[in-house]
Amino acid sequence: MDATITTSLLPQPPAPSALVNKADEVFAATSPYEGVGLRHHCRRLYHLTSALMELRGVEFDSSLAYFIAMVHDLGLVSEQDQGVNYLRRSLALFHRETSGMTLPEVDPEIIEQCIVYNHRVLSVPGLCDAAECFRNAVMIEHSHGLLRFGLEREQVKPIFKAYPRGNFDRVLLDFTWRTIKREPLTLVRGIFL
Repeated sequence: MDATITTSLLPQPPAPSALVNKADEVFAATSPYEGVGLRHHCRRLYHLTSALMELRGVEFDSSLAYFIAMVHDLGLVSEQDQGVNYLRRSLALFHRETSGMTLPEVDPEIIEQCIVYNHRVLSVPGLCDAAECFRNAVMIEHSHGLLRFGLEREQVKPIFKAYPRGNFDRVLLDFTWRTIKREPLTLVRGIFL
């Protein structure tokens, strides 16, 4: 395959919906970062998760997957959501922002697992298939596509090409600093255990 990627291989955004629009609004209102780094990270996560779900035959509403991907890190920067760590604050943000909205019929436990366990490096016993896709997608993302969990390089490469990292390394540095300063034990309990 040559250096250019054909349009048919470029990742397609989810179909417009109230939930997709709300996800973009929540992201814009909550993220304090200029540049595309965090936004592209979230969109890469959505596309990688969607590709893993398709590969594994996991049925999950695409607009809900998009919303989860767009808010999964926002607990790190939200000033109005409560929780013992940023993962729980991301879940609180999800519930606050979707309150009163009609959501796809999904067990709330599945949504919770997708948000709370997506950064786990070690496998989580009893984790649902959808949450495992999010967890593996985060690992693909942070390994820059070296890990692929069964996806072909030709599936992963266009996602990274369509959504370049931009200033994401600077965002990650800020995330690390916020976590060390506010909740250092999350680096162990939220990510490894």
